[in-house]
Amino acid sequence: MKSHHQKMTANGIVVLIMLVGSLAGLLPGKVAATNLKNRLERDPRLPNAADFDQDSFADLVVGVEWEDAGSVADAGAVNILYGSSGGISATGDQFWNQDSLVAADGSEEYDYFGQVLAAGDFDGDGAADLAVGVPGEDIGTAVDGGAVHVLYGSNTSGLVATGNQLWHQGSSGVDGAVETDDRFGKALAVGDFDGDGYDDLAVGAPYEDIDTEGSAGAVNVLYGSANGLTATGNQLWYEGYNGLGGEPEANDWFGYALAAGDFDLDGHDDLAVGLPGENLGTGDVLNAGRVAVIYGTQNGLSAAGYQGFAQGVSGVLNSYEENDYFGDVLTTGDFDGDRYVDLAVGVPREDNNTLVDTGAVNVLYGSSGGLTAADNEIWFDGGIEEGDEFGRALAAGDFNGDGFDELAVGIPYEDLASLVNTGAVDILYGSSSGLDRRVSNDLWHQDRSGMEDGAEEGDLFGIALAAGDFDKDKYVDLAVGIRNEDVSTIVDTGAVHVLYGSSSGIAVTGNRFWHQDIPNVEGLAETNDHFGCALAAIPPERHKVYLPLIMR
Repeated sequence: MKSHHQKMTANGIVVLIMLVGSLAGLLPGKVAATNLKNRLERDPRLPNAADFDQDSFADLVVGVEWEDAGSVADAGAVNILYGSSGGISATGDQFWNQDSLVAADGSEEYDYFGQVLAAGDFDGDGAADLAVGVPGEDIGTAVDGGAVHVLYGSNTSGLVATGNQLWHQGSSGVDGAVETDDRFGKALAVGDFDGDGYDDLAVGAPYEDIDTEGSAGAVNVLYGSANGLTATGNQLWYEGYNGLGGEPEANDWFGYALAAGDFDLDGHDDLAVGLPGENLGTGDVLNAGRVAVIYGTQNGLSAAGYQGFAQGVSGVLNSYEENDYFGDVLTTGDFDGDRYVDLAVGVPREDNNTLVDTGAVNVLYGSSGGLTAADNEIWFDGGIEEGDEFGRALAAGDFNGDGFDELAVGIPYEDLASLVNTGAVDILYGSSSGLDRRVSNDLWHQDRSGMEDGAEEGDLFGIALAAGDFDKDKYVDLAVGIRNEDVSTIVDTGAVHVLYGSSSGIAVTGNRFWHQDIPNVEGLAETNDHFGCALAAIPPERHKVYLPLIMR
């Protein structure tokens, strides 16, 4: 299957090169066609994947949301660890906070810069760019109005401050009014929604008030261009607006989670939006949760074809229950290898019989008609325990190189023997029939033999996950956030464990344990920094966007 997949990929690029002229007729101009061609060639499965410094090794971004900036408490920061032939390395490590971005806003208390991360090539120059959520940012007098900082990549130097942008509602030309407690930037997703070859950015503002409905939630979409993200053509989405189904209700939290992928393989990425606070049923089952799907077109996201999914509705497995929060976590991958992107939905507060908050993950598969409940799956922890929150974090990638994506599931509140909330990660492997739990032990934690560091109570191993090929061996690797890891006597400073892929999947060989007290890693390990609270691998493990002309 691996060789067949590679052959299809190579042939797709050959066809694309031969038909650039035809593509220019389908897209708005030859420049857009060229950018799309470049984007397809930079797929993560190919040698020329777009990363920050264009060396084709995936890089790792680590959020440090409670990092202090001098005397400014909990301003937040981001570390960049660069990939190499030996995997993640401290060489060239970068440390960013808002004080280092001279053209933008400075660090302030409780901004939480780095709480959310996403990356894409917004300006089409071949170097990946980084969007950093700052949901606690005050905008004027609007406390916690929220913002997103964008740093741009370069060909050799990695991320640079030059041209950085600060976006928020109320920015020139951006739809929506900035308000207290909107928390714009609480969720981010990157996709090419209009298929022009420039990545676009979706930004969740889940506590946005819609009319009198408090915290109904909204999503802003900023589109990419040769000059990077721009307000031109930006969109504002919320339920019941611009043709979108549903109606805004208090505490729905539309936009609390976001994920992008081409679910119908039409050449335009689509957007999945989590509404974990949505009430369902005639009896108003509180916080059951729902996921809305908005489809891409050559003009960007459109309400046409809008879908809504919830447990127990239209064939989706399991019944909805109070406080499940379906849609709290989202990620995308191609788990059955058919090139249609699939959606994994975390339900970390799912109960199992009398056991509360054991957690679950629903998987919806892509098709020519978009996401469908046909053959959908639901997964639970192999050793169900109360309060584990299976599905609190998700990441997808092809860890064994067989052409099928795997799904890594964070279980941060998993107990190991007498160690409470030490955390674990379960890996479900992809196949032609979808995900599968192998007979071999694919439950990972820090007490496994050969791991660099040991498990400790309250670590929350698996609270964040990211997948990328850090050593460029064609096997995707897994970074695991350990937000509450103690380093020596420094309590809750945080750490990240990196596990490498192989022909048999994730393996213990070469695993590395990273934190801010390691030589050459910038920043200082301090109490309650929470290094590893958020992670992003650059480039993200995602699939190419195909035009109908190529696939047919």
